[in-house]
This record gives sequence, C-alpha cells and structure tokens, in this order.
Amino acid sequence: MQGITGQELSSKKAEYLKYIHMQGDVVKTTEIAAHFSVAPSTVTKALTEIAKAGYIEHTPYHGVRLTLTGAEYARFLIRRHRLVALVLSRHGLEPEEACREAGKIEQCFSKDLTDRMCTSLGHPMMSVCGEIEHDHCCCRTPGGDRR
Repeated sequence: MQGITGQELSSKKAEYLKYIHMQGDVVKTTEIAAHFSVAPSTVTKALTEIAKAGYIEHTPYHGVRLTLTGAEYARFLIRRHRLVALVLSRHGLEPEEACREAGKIEQCFSKDLTDRMCTSLGHPMMSVCGEIEHDHCCCRTPGGDRR
C-alpha cells in the first residue's frame, strides 16, 4: 500500500474503519454507534469525512461499505495494531493488556515503522489479538516470494 503514512485518520475514525472491515459488507450507522456507545449523529459526521477521504461509500439510511482503498487501509490498521500488541506482549504485558495498550499508542506508528517492526520481528503470523495479515510491500523475500 503505497502513498500512506498511517496517520491519515484520527484514532476514532481508524477504529470505525477497522470495525467496518471486521463486520464485512454493509454496516449500518446505528450498529457502529451502538458498538462504540456514541450518538448516531457523531458516527454519521465521522463517516461523511471518511467517505470524503475515499475509504468508504456511505449511503444514508442504508449504511456504509469499504472501498477497495478503504479495505486495504483497514487491513493495514489491523496489522499495525496486532504488531504493536505483539511487541508489548513480548515485553511482559498480558494479552488483554497488550491489546488495550496497543489501541492507545498505535496511531503514532507510521507505515514505514510498522513495516520495519514486522521485518525485525521476522514477519510473525500471529499476535495476541489474532492473525497478522501481511502486505506485499513489507513481506516479500528478495526473490519476490511471500513470507
């Protein structure tokens, strides 16, 4: 995924994008609002901004779905979260605590730093939060094979 820094969205908008990705196809605004315990109007405002950035298609009264760019970006956000949680768990945090603390600091990790962490960790497949999906930019051997 070229051309991203990892800081294109606020942490709350990034959480919405990850949630939409994990729910699949079309997700209703009210479902997102209920999950995050916020007013639907708050979610609608954020989704409008995320749609303007090109990450989702928002159809009022029907819901949202990720664009191809949005799905790719959401996969990066999830990968970054899981790598940060893995690093924290390797430094003594319990799995739930590592996942929770990763959520507090992951926004500070750029795409470049995330790729470097992944490489230094040997391109791990699992984190305390789940499977780590690798992208083609970070996880290819010199011969082009996927790790």
